[in-house]
Amino acid sequence: MAIPNQIKLTGAIYIKYIDDISEVKIGDIMLLLNDDAVSSFVGDYENITNSGYIKAKLYDGKVWQNIDISEFCANKENKFAKKQRAIDSAILCRAILESNKGATLFRTYRGHFTIDQYEPSTYERKAERKRR
Repeated sequence: MAIPNQIKLTGAIYIKYIDDISEVKIGDIMLLLNDDAVSSFVGDYENITNSGYIKAKLYDGKVWQNIDISEFCANKENKFAKKQRAIDSAILCRAILESNKGATLFRTYRGHFTIDQYEPSTYERKAERKRR
C-alpha cells in the first residue's frame, strides 16, 4: 500500500492515553504531550508543575506522521504554561482540529504533512538565463 501524497482530514481527533486508538483510519489525528518520550509520567495531562505544548500526528495508513499544529492553532492554543493543565489545551486543540474536517494536507519532501502544497524550487543555470 503506497502512502498518499495528500490526505483529507476525517475529523476524528484522539488524545493519546485518554481515548481509545484501536481503530484508526487514514486522515485521523492524534494529540500528545511534547515530553511523552522522556517523562517518567507519560500522559500526565493533569500536571500543573510543567509547561509545554501539544503535538499532533496524522495517520497516513502505515504510521503516525508529524504535522505542524500551529497551522491550525494560530493563537498558540497548543501551548500551556505552569499552573495550567495540559488536558485543557488538548481539548481546545481537538475542537479547533475538528472544525477543519475535510481539509486536505499535503506531504512535504521530508515526509511531514502541511496545509500548503509543496512546490519544488527550480534551478536555472547562469548560461540559460536571458540577458537583459
